[in-house]
Amino acid sequence: MADEWSRGTHPPPHPMKGIVFNLLEQFASLKLGEARYEQVRSACPLMTRTPFEPTETYPFEDLLAILKGVVEALDVTRDEVLREFGLFSFPKFAGLFPAYVVRYPHPKEFLLAVDSIIHAEVGKRFKGASPPRFTYKDPSSNRLVMEYHSQRGLCSFMEGLIQGVAEVFKSPIRCKQTRCRHRGDPACEFDLRFSK
Repeated sequence: MADEWSRGTHPPPHPMKGIVFNLLEQFASLKLGEARYEQVRSACPLMTRTPFEPTETYPFEDLLAILKGVVEALDVTRDEVLREFGLFSFPKFAGLFPAYVVRYPHPKEFLLAVDSIIHAEVGKRFKGASPPRFTYKDPSSNRLVMEYHSQRGLCSFMEGLIQGVAEVFKSPIRCKQTRCRHRGDPACEFDLRFSK
């Protein structure tokens, strides 16, 4: 699946903070073993030659290069890796920044706060961060529709993050992606159903 920007139809996505690279490296080391991951990273055409620092900013192309290497080493699809990476990442984020999570008693309340509150606070902590944007429809108490807007187009990662939210809150979420930018839709949309 080619990204629109890589075909020259969109500008390159915003760079990403090192914390995401750190988590990808942890995830890849867990899946491949540290030695194999180091081989994969060494073969990647990275612009960054130094270790990734959590608060620094790095090219999105470097993340894609590492991701491509991990996908090839595991011999699975990119979407599978992104979903697993998202599921791996959210509990790590929650552990690093518990104050962003513990104030919300239910996953729906947390997800509704991501765009206007949590990402604003992340922007203060990580200067220059450019997280995705979300818009919402709230049709009923046990349902939420989230529209994901990002140049990066990592909707499978977002799907994994949602399942990570369910894991952290110990409250199942049924997630169905109803629209996808990679299929020509203007944005990616997730229809979420909560168990309680």
